[in-house]
Amino acid sequence: MERKDMLPVKTAIVGCGSISDIFFRNFTERFRIIDLVKCCSKGGASAEAKARQYGVEKSTLEEILADPEIELVANLTPAMQHYDVIRAALEAGKHVYTEKVITPDYHTTQELIDLAQEKGLLLCSEPDHFMGSSWQCAREYIDAGIIGNVTSMVATVGQNIGAAAERLRFVGEPAGGVGYDFGIYLITQMVSLLGPAKEVCGVLSAQVPERIHQNVSNPDFGNSYIFESEDMAAAVIRFASGVVAVIHLNGNSILEAPSQFLIYGTCGAFSMPSPAEFSGEMKMYRPGSFEPVPVLSAHGFDHDSRGVGAAEMAWSLRLGRTPRADARLGLHCQEIIHGIGESARTGRYYQMTNTCERPEPLPKGCRGLAGFSIEEESSLVLETIR
Repeated sequence: MERKDMLPVKTAIVGCGSISDIFFRNFTERFRIIDLVKCCSKGGASAEAKARQYGVEKSTLEEILADPEIELVANLTPAMQHYDVIRAALEAGKHVYTEKVITPDYHTTQELIDLAQEKGLLLCSEPDHFMGSSWQCAREYIDAGIIGNVTSMVATVGQNIGAAAERLRFVGEPAGGVGYDFGIYLITQMVSLLGPAKEVCGVLSAQVPERIHQNVSNPDFGNSYIFESEDMAAAVIRFASGVVAVIHLNGNSILEAPSQFLIYGTCGAFSMPSPAEFSGEMKMYRPGSFEPVPVLSAHGFDHDSRGVGAAEMAWSLRLGRTPRADARLGLHCQEIIHGIGESARTGRYYQMTNTCERPEPLPKGCRGLAGFSIEEESSLVLETIR
């Protein structure tokens, strides 16, 4: 590998809200391929605070887009702002890594992917949690046939979306609900493990479209408001491989409701952590025993690694390959959610119109635990670790 292939990619963050801290930390402290130089926010105050905290330059979007040294823009704005920010960045010749989903609308997401391809630019999106240690371990075991042939998956999550909307305004906006904002996690995990989907059916709806502000510190306390996103999703997904998956997302429950992600095979089964986590408790069930066996992963990224998709994208840019979090993966996962809504509207199965490649697995053996271990970022660069 030549030295120029390892030059850090100068990067700017657009959007400095509450979720941005983990990106700032990982970009400045964890990934050598990322050189975070600028940040901006809509009002400027949050960007000023983050710039001071992490030692980068506060800027404006216009200045970032005009800076010829910046190659990569990390878009961390709410979903309703994504289209304008991403399009402007692509028009300015910047590669873009964006928070999920790419845009709130499946068709405008396709438009931006076409624009990126036309300009020869990379466009990638979250979630990147499928690169986490537990999920890469599951991928390794599935590919090796440890639990036989995978036959089905089941994922269920309960949330109190009304309480979340009181604190996070975007939750009540389009693409902020249980399907597009959280369902995208578990659907991306499924596609990364199984490959593309063939057809879907289900329900995607707002069971409680009108709500009351219940937070006494909110200036609108006691007033009603329209909840514009979905608070319920239930679906059956049939994958091209023949595997069937069932998902259930209830936004009108409690945050403490137990979540499950189960992978069933002909010779065993896995119980996985939350799909919105990079790692967690992973157990394997084997024939003849009702006691699960804990599974320990040999892969890296076993704690909050948000931004790993951007780092892998930066390495892909330097090495001239397709990133694992390529926007076509994000588009396919978004179409699954779009299809659930269409199925609910028509009362019929929705046939998928696009496909994607199953992301290549990351090599194991990179843990970054100090001593004689191999740094976890190496797994984003090398195909195998010997």
